[in-house]
Amino acid sequence: MRGAPHGGFNNTPRRMVVVRSFSSFSGRGSASKPQPGVSSLAVSFFLGVTAGATVAYTHARNSLKRYNQPTASESSPAAGATKVAAVVEHEALTHGWPLDSSSIIHEKSSYACAFDGRTRNPRWVIEKITPETLNGPGTRKRSDFHEDNEVSWKHRSALSDYRGSGYDRGHLVAAADQKGSQEDMDSTFSLSNISPQVGDGFNRDYWAKLEQFVRDVVQEKSGRAAYVATGPLFLPAKNETAREEGAQSPNDGDIVRFKQPKPTQWQMRHPVLGTPPAMMHVPTHFFKVVLVEDDGARVACAAFVLPNAPIPNEIPLQRFVVPLTALEMVSGLEFFKRGLVSSDRVAFEKEELVFMEKIAHQLPDVDKKPALPPTLMVGSLPQKISRSDAETRNAGKRWSSVHHLCSVTSCEIKPSKWDKK
Repeated sequence: MRGAPHGGFNNTPRRMVVVRSFSSFSGRGSASKPQPGVSSLAVSFFLGVTAGATVAYTHARNSLKRYNQPTASESSPAAGATKVAAVVEHEALTHGWPLDSSSIIHEKSSYACAFDGRTRNPRWVIEKITPETLNGPGTRKRSDFHEDNEVSWKHRSALSDYRGSGYDRGHLVAAADQKGSQEDMDSTFSLSNISPQVGDGFNRDYWAKLEQFVRDVVQEKSGRAAYVATGPLFLPAKNETAREEGAQSPNDGDIVRFKQPKPTQWQMRHPVLGTPPAMMHVPTHFFKVVLVEDDGARVACAAFVLPNAPIPNEIPLQRFVVPLTALEMVSGLEFFKRGLVSSDRVAFEKEELVFMEKIAHQLPDVDKKPALPPTLMVGSLPQKISRSDAETRNAGKRWSSVHHLCSVTSCEIKPSKWDKK
């Protein structure tokens, strides 16, 4: 469903009112039993409307829920329908509930995305890359950046936000990934796929090379397809300026001492573009999660986090590999829940731990610049993700083998046309 919210308050309460009205009507005693004829026709009409509205709403709701749910949960639609009814029955929701712009999934011709109206950045974008998408007729020479009319005017980013800012309009789904058609190429120039990125040293250098690395992985072996989730991050930085505990505040000309909270070790700090109230936030970091599947039911995955800053070419890509669980913790997102389910996820985490420990020995200066917050650093997570034995034992298995992407590929940034002369 293009541009459909996870839950729409316009249709749902109406449907529930009809259901309640019909239920109370049909449950009356024999004294108030409706007469045949017109009354029976009315009952049949309401029954038809109710059934149709219920089916349409449930289909739309379940379609959006299925997008990010494990396949196993799709086998119990009744439970999902019950949950929907429980939500919309709450009397506080009579007049609707606050809608989050990022709860709407926008389907473009070459990717899907959600947009965050608070930061005026994509919340996430997800694409599928195949040899066909990489070698089509689409060309960026015919594409222009454009605002996304599917996003509310209150929340969308604007071309003027970037003008004179010094930041690049950075693609999250790379234009070169989606050459399948001109429409596919044009879709990548929607501002719903764009975030402000540092240009020299990042968007036009290291970030572009990471995108090329993913394309190379796809073309390296026939039958491969890559599913790539990309998005901005807003991560805290060390608080270098400690605040005095006893700050002074003026009060009617007198200086009164108020006890202030102790300064925190970390604080959120990033540039903001535009003018209030419509302001676009500049991400501190960007993530990219790559899941590659081969013929033969083999799958490999890796998560990368890069600072939105110039990165020297000599820094190895492995330095920016992070535990997938750590990325999920700081981003508030969960990735590929239908691709890495239960025992497959456990198998991936074991492979991931082996790789991370290996890299920790090969890159002893991993905590040096450009550094990531400790929550994303090697060794920051428990060595074993807590899972019950029953969950692992009863879990289904989808893939014949599960690997970390950097264990089956070189995971190296190669020299390219973006290198400085």
